[in-house]
Amino acid sequence: MSSRKRHVGNREDPPAGRCLGVFGLSLYTTEREVRDTFEKYGRVGDCRIVHDHATGRSRGFAFVNMESVNGAQDAKERLNGGELDGRRIRVDYSITQRAHTPTPGVYMGRPTKRGYRGGGGGSSGGGARGSGSRYGYRRSNSRSRSRSRSPYYR
Repeated sequence: MSSRKRHVGNREDPPAGRCLGVFGLSLYTTEREVRDTFEKYGRVGDCRIVHDHATGRSRGFAFVNMESVNGAQDAKERLNGGELDGRRIRVDYSITQRAHTPTPGVYMGRPTKRGYRGGGGGSSGGGARGSGSRYGYRRSNSRSRSRSRSPYYR
């Protein structure tokens, strides 16, 4: 984990800013619907619905970057507690100041006796191209298996 702080301030009373967090969204709400709703209160610079990496489904919240602090304040005051796509939403200033540090998608801890831990499977970039990686274990060259075999079916 990165030692740099991603957020500043108090979660209960975040400082005013141009980035708004929108919570309680329906899984079927689109970025276009969120953008259209917020553009009634000022110009929207960017709108991102957060999706689950494994399933690709919405996690039910989004971040909207307004072009002005005044537009963000107006949108927050008018939309917080309102309804979007049949769901009551909460709108608040985002405490996150930067994006999360990306992770490699593979368990990078110490190797276990059976090789490595984790469900990444396959060979997915990094490492020393087919040879053992810097962690002392070999990655599988097979892309067909994404999980290890169950010990009950051997």
